[in-house]
Amino acid sequence: MKIQNKSSFIWGIVFLCPLPLFALGIIEGDWWQWAVSLALAVKFLHAGFSKAENARQQRIAAEYGNVSRQMFGKYAAVKTNLPWVIAGGFFAAALAVRLLFDIVIPVWAAVIFAVVLTISVFYSIGLDHAIAEQIDREMDEEQSE
Repeated sequence: MKIQNKSSFIWGIVFLCPLPLFALGIIEGDWWQWAVSLALAVKFLHAGFSKAENARQQRIAAEYGNVSRQMFGKYAAVKTNLPWVIAGGFFAAALAVRLLFDIVIPVWAAVIFAVVLTISVFYSIGLDHAIAEQIDREMDEEQSE
């Protein structure tokens, strides 16, 4: 079996590493940690070993910026990176308020931040999935012509 993408292969191995530690009891792992580790390992190892998936991932990486701007306009980068924007904004504001006014951010503000951040993560994942589907459709159209 030939490795098609070394980076994906290495990430697959990295995500496989916790499984023996869980199995031997060195690290206590819940069922969801087993599932997440195994799912990510399979995803990356598939891209690392499969020639077709490697080509698909390279195509998505190459066309992601153009397709996202076509689909979502000039602020597509902000929309697809919304969790980072929200987290950076909140932490910068919280740090400024703490240092300038010596006020601790209340718990309710942190809870609202956590809820908004969670919603933005799912929104960005949905946008990322839509962009990847559009790139796949364009690739299928080019191959059928």
